[in-house]
Amino acid sequence: MLDSNLPVSLQYQLREVLFEKLNSGEWKAGEMIPSEHELCEEYGVSRITVREVLKELVQSGYLKRKQGKGTFVSKPSVEATLVSNYSLSADLKQKGISSEFKLISLEVVDPSPSKKEFFELADGEKLFEIIRTRTIKDEIYAWEKAYVPEKYLKGLTEEEIQSKGLYPSIKERTGLYPIEAEEKMEAVICPAYVAKQMNLPTNTAVFKIKRNTKSMNGYIEKCESYLVGQTYNIKHIIKNGI
Repeated sequence: MLDSNLPVSLQYQLREVLFEKLNSGEWKAGEMIPSEHELCEEYGVSRITVREVLKELVQSGYLKRKQGKGTFVSKPSVEATLVSNYSLSADLKQKGISSEFKLISLEVVDPSPSKKEFFELADGEKLFEIIRTRTIKDEIYAWEKAYVPEKYLKGLTEEEIQSKGLYPSIKERTGLYPIEAEEKMEAVICPAYVAKQMNLPTNTAVFKIKRNTKSMNGYIEKCESYLVGQTYNIKHIIKNGI
């Protein structure tokens, strides 16, 4: 059952619970998920709330509806591996383009079972959840939600992350810095709650990027981003043949 006394909506809570089932593999690719009625009963929410969350997950490519059969977990998209030391921030700066983050929320949260395992956290250890948008010339082109173990960002304030950024704040406290990142990218319809924070029309096509960032001591960040395709273009240069 979800908790109506929490400061976040039941729709937000349900979305996070279902995301966890998808990301952890509890709901497997090709598997039919519980019906709307079953989800209403299990989590104590209205059918309207369930439908809105399922609609967002379908639009984002996580789920697929089959007429007369039910809702199923989408099969994984084809994954391409790109190896690069390209820095978007550095490139924009070199071109003299103004780019900055706007912090939406900064919270300390309990890790889900899959995130606890991913970061190899001990019992009781928590995560920072950081939600930001990124702008170029005052126009939002990216939204991201990042998770970082609290122990790497002890005492972090909104003012600090706004002025210094995420990785510099980690390095200042721990000496750790990114040495490798794994990214998966796909084209999706922007989830409604993200589109609202990015001031985008509903059903806008965006790039979705999942990034896991490593330092010398293991993973320091898990991030999910949505980028506007009209602003963000990808050029993949292949050397030494195809």
